[in-house]
Amino acid sequence: MNTDRSNASRLAWLLSAAVVGGCAPFALAAEDPKPAGQPASPEVAPKPVEEPEVKRGPLAPITWSDSEIERLSKMLVGTWKATVTSKAGTPEEEKVDVALCVTRVRSEDVPDLLYAESSRLDSMQAPYRQAFYQIYKFKDGYRLRTYELASQVGGAMVGWWTNADVFPPVRRRDLIATIDIDLKVSGDSFTGKTPYPFPTGRGGAVEMTSEVEVGPNSFKTGDRGFDEKGNLVWGAKEGDSWTYERFQPPVKTWTADGNVFIVEYRRGSDELVCQNNDAITVHYLGFLLSGFRFDSSLDRVPPNPLSFYVNNAQVIPGFVQALLGANAGTVRRVYIPWEQAYGKYGNVRNRIPPYSDLYFDFEVIRLRRPDPSEIKDKSFPVTIKDNPKIQDQLQPIGPDGKPMPRQDAVPAQPKQ
Repeated sequence: MNTDRSNASRLAWLLSAAVVGGCAPFALAAEDPKPAGQPASPEVAPKPVEEPEVKRGPLAPITWSDSEIERLSKMLVGTWKATVTSKAGTPEEEKVDVALCVTRVRSEDVPDLLYAESSRLDSMQAPYRQAFYQIYKFKDGYRLRTYELASQVGGAMVGWWTNADVFPPVRRRDLIATIDIDLKVSGDSFTGKTPYPFPTGRGGAVEMTSEVEVGPNSFKTGDRGFDEKGNLVWGAKEGDSWTYERFQPPVKTWTADGNVFIVEYRRGSDELVCQNNDAITVHYLGFLLSGFRFDSSLDRVPPNPLSFYVNNAQVIPGFVQALLGANAGTVRRVYIPWEQAYGKYGNVRNRIPPYSDLYFDFEVIRLRRPDPSEIKDKSFPVTIKDNPKIQDQLQPIGPDGKPMPRQDAVPAQPKQ
């Protein structure tokens, strides 16, 4: 694989994790399963708390509050590309291709909400900005409002512009309004600008303005940040703008068995593709629906990828589906429903609640096809708190944090 590109991808993940943000997709039976603070040898196992059964119902349709708001919003929806100037006016100034991906999302208390994800075109798996747009009625016209995320939920949102049906729910409490843009509508396009400078702390600026011009197949933006003396410190120069054109991004998506949804950002050049029982090494990030990052191989010092065999005895079923067909160098983002993850009991030790859908980023570092005798016992070495251990097979984890019997997987009961 291309080592420089791989390193660049890993660096992009680290930077992304610092902006938007660790348990792997592995329930480690060799690890002491007792939650912190539980006695080493309790006389009576805690009585499990039975969680109500969760059933998935049909998703509510995405609706609009107003036909004109729908028309204007749909002008923004899609994937866009622009060439912008990075670090303008400095020796490090360079031209960079960026992507802007906009989709409609569901929200119970914020109508007509759009999600916007900005990234370098060469590292779309690591967006440098996540924001939301909302067009709403204002006096006799319309305004475009932008929001930033108020919580860490953004970690679960990366890449979900590809499929609104697996997008985490967004609520008003997750958002902070930033700027408003007054709109002037003319036929199949609209223009707008901020009615006055808005406060900001980004990039050394104390206030900012914004302009936008949106048409059927392109739009222009002109965000500008100013210091306390009114000097431009970032953004397009006065009279200039960045022009985005619609394009087809180099991203593939599909739904695998068990409703595991996969976004593939990049493939490697190796001919060998992942099959069941292959030996694989990956770097990964894992998120809950809330955006909480429950584990990451990149958080270790130094970053330490994980090696294992691709089968249901080694990893949760959804992660097997996520890996199949990948090759060394593949970068993917996956959504794993709780039925294909830790199920109705979750994983207490790793802070994964019952009925938790999971989100993973991963990059395949190495892949090989082992001799069948090599994986006869389906065991593999893992590192827990820097101590190598060997485990034979994974076990379901019950609500008390203890491994459950493999055959019937019933919750642990108090001793009589």
